[in-house]
Parts: sequence; structure tokens; C-alpha cells
Amino acid sequence: MNNAAHTLTTVNDLTFPSEVLAADRRVLVDVTAAWCAPCRAAEPALAELAREHASELKVVRIDGEESPALVAQLGVRGFPTFLLFEGGHEVKRQAGFRNAKALRDFLNP
Repeated sequence: MNNAAHTLTTVNDLTFPSEVLAADRRVLVDVTAAWCAPCRAAEPALAELAREHASELKVVRIDGEESPALVAQLGVRGFPTFLLFEGGHEVKRQAGFRNAKALRDFLNP
């Protein structure tokens, strides 16, 4: 299986407004870091969500090491943290990754 086809878009201070705040659908933001083992464990579940819900959900990541100012602006204090945006506003957040089902449940109202 070619994982490159399911690589998530990485957003930063410059692209966050257009990719997340101005998106035409819900956006799941994964705030992550390369050294974070739970972050790496979440990647397959995130790729699956992105693939399964492509028409109504956009999945992006913020690299906490590359965008510390954006992470601070969002009030994120640990990795991974998942943020759900609708209509340019954060509607939910979850710190930590338990499993794929918990992440899937997080997306439900």
C-alpha cells in the first residue's frame, strides 16, 4: 500500500487561515510532533478518517516543532491534541490519542 497517497497536509502560521479557518467543510487538526510516539500511533487512524470522509472532512496537521507560535496561539499544551473546526471556529478539542474508535467518536456531535 502506498502511504504517500494518504499523507496529511501540514499547515503553519501562513496557511492556517486559508486551509482551516476558510475551509468549506469541517477540519480535523492534528497538533503533533515528530518525536511523539502517540502522535505516530495516531497517523494510520487519521489517514483512514481523511480517506473515508474526504467529502465532508478535511484532515490536516500542525507540526508543533515547526509552528510553536501557532500552537501557542491555539492554546495547545501537549501532543497530540486534536482540534475540530467548523465554519472557521473551534468546536471541540481532545488531548491525547487512545485509539482509532475514540478519535472517530470525537468527530461525532
